[in-house]
Amino acid sequence: HTTPPTISTDQHQNNSSNMAGTRLAVHATFVVELLLLVAVSFLYASNQKHDPLSSADPFLADQSGWRILVEDVSSPDDDDANIIGYIGKCASAAISQFQSLIGVESEKYVYHDRPRRDSAFVLEMRQKVAEFGFVDVNNDDVGESKFLPPMKVTLRMPLVKSSTLMKSLAESLERGFSNQSTKESNVPKVRVEIAESEDISPFSGSGIQSCDDFHLPIRSNPNSNHREVKFPEILLLVDCSNSIPDQQSTYYVEADRGDGLIVIRTKLTVNQENELKHILEKPISDEILSTIFLATPLTEYRLGSVSVKIIDEDPMSHAVEELDSRTGLTAKVHFDIMGKALFSSVQTALGPLLKDLSFIYGGTIEVDNSLPGLSRGSKIKGKNAIVQEIHSSAYLPLPDEIIDSNRADGETSKYVSSDGLANWMSIHSPQQKGHPFSSSLPGSVEWTLFVPARDHSTLAVRDDSRGEEGESIIISQPSLDGERSNGHSNGMSIVNLPSFRRNLDSDAINIDLDKVYQSYVDRISASLGYLVGNIRAMHGLPPRSSLSPKYVKEGQMISFWELESIARSHYPSSLELVFRETETLLAVLHEHSWTLAFPEEVAHKLNNGTHLLRQSIALIEQGYPTMYALSLLRGSLQHIESVKNDHRFHELPYFAPDHYLAVFSPLVLPLLLPMIMGLVREFRRFRELQKKKNLIP
Repeated sequence: HTTPPTISTDQHQNNSSNMAGTRLAVHATFVVELLLLVAVSFLYASNQKHDPLSSADPFLADQSGWRILVEDVSSPDDDDANIIGYIGKCASAAISQFQSLIGVESEKYVYHDRPRRDSAFVLEMRQKVAEFGFVDVNNDDVGESKFLPPMKVTLRMPLVKSSTLMKSLAESLERGFSNQSTKESNVPKVRVEIAESEDISPFSGSGIQSCDDFHLPIRSNPNSNHREVKFPEILLLVDCSNSIPDQQSTYYVEADRGDGLIVIRTKLTVNQENELKHILEKPISDEILSTIFLATPLTEYRLGSVSVKIIDEDPMSHAVEELDSRTGLTAKVHFDIMGKALFSSVQTALGPLLKDLSFIYGGTIEVDNSLPGLSRGSKIKGKNAIVQEIHSSAYLPLPDEIIDSNRADGETSKYVSSDGLANWMSIHSPQQKGHPFSSSLPGSVEWTLFVPARDHSTLAVRDDSRGEEGESIIISQPSLDGERSNGHSNGMSIVNLPSFRRNLDSDAINIDLDKVYQSYVDRISASLGYLVGNIRAMHGLPPRSSLSPKYVKEGQMISFWELESIARSHYPSSLELVFRETETLLAVLHEHSWTLAFPEEVAHKLNNGTHLLRQSIALIEQGYPTMYALSLLRGSLQHIESVKNDHRFHELPYFAPDHYLAVFSPLVLPLLLPMIMGLVREFRRFRELQKKKNLIP
């Protein structure tokens, strides 16, 4: 018999230890593989881009926007900076989610009537504005907010060569501004800065050699949507002999319509230093202030849309047939020419006005986080913030019972009473229910041009109570309390088109249709002047600008300083509105940061909004005109509202994190718990074997 080999105690312990180590490694590998599977699936689900055209909701909320969000959404009194408070807040949120998951406690909702919560970003902006000391944005009655920011102007004196004299004249002009602002509480301070360079090529194309050689420049592109950010400029020209209209006066002040340039012409020379300082300090400074700071409009009316419609009572009555009845000014040709003339007249007479107003209603700049901000020479791009509609129709007869005639000096004039015309027009108003041309936008202005039939020409409107006659009436005016009026403004003008019948020669073969078109344009443009005056009046301005010519064919724009006065009246309430909207949005982001979908595209919009808000306040701080700051502020509000209305910015109704746990728990927990228990058991066994191995001598 052979004796089996005996195994020593050391070999037995080594074999047991190796087997325990192998089993421990296998269990650890299973647990790690399972955890990696769960982690990879979670990362895939959370980073998978959702197709907006897909009918299915994404599995997890896309929160990639948090990575590029610039501003802080937290509240300044949050405990996030304290690690203990942050852990407690996270634990409370986790317990609340667990209780909601198992049905112990119902899910909490955020109600709109809870106290307003300030965000750190908005609080920073409020403090910055409060440091200015010239605007109160915490006043509940924002319409009474005082807004008198100082303005910086650049003084150019190309004909003055002495730097000492230039400094002395600038100090005299600024002293006159300061004295006036001290006397009157509604006049802000104006700081005068001497231009660094006397190159005035942007105005005249070359240097100025004499006062009489300079003329106010024509606005290069009045239809451009871009405006350059710059300080207003005052140009002082001395030794003027022929360019002052009133030869009895020693000076003359004129203002540019579009660019904010103010020109001072004086007969005094550089050798008359004391006289120059005297007129700059008293009469000229007062006249400039009255030009710059116009009477603040009492209304904050916001124009939303302008609809112009022309109605031809009877196109057949304007037809002029020639020898061949198929040619000439037929009813169809007349109506086509009238429609083209209407479109051209609206674009030329009304277009510049609407573009100027659109600029302060909302502007934007390209956001580049690497740039410190706007600087002199930067351009703000205005948006087409006003909807414009043009319509034409025909065959709407005017009732004969509201038309009266009066014969005087052998001529018969026809007129319609203002009340009768208003009642007739209200029946056919586009605001009637179901009308295809009815506008639902706030601040809508609807203007009707009525072309009477040839047998009703020349027709006028008479106000029986006042005994006045004219061509236009205001049918209804909106309520002008509040920033955006929901009311509508209706008006009407009678357009008496010229007659070409009496100008025809019996031997004529063709009618000059170009002449017909131009005459229609002239008459329609003149009638649109009443619409322009009505829009100006609703913004608190006089119907005609004192800084621009009466009425010209290229249209009447709002002058630079009139836009500035509108901007100053709108800025306090607009600033408070942006603050409130931003606070609400940031509070929602902070409250629902775990479950709210916040993709990068939405975060980019929010970054644009907060950036424009910072730039707007920075422009006010630096002394730029308020119109630039208001344009950026309105642009900021548009971005904030676009974030709130974005369909991608929402909480997922079906696949929240608790649903993710509900899907994976039945699959993972039955495997994970036994694996972890086996891993712990094998780990203990391995440690015990290791201890026994170490105790054996």
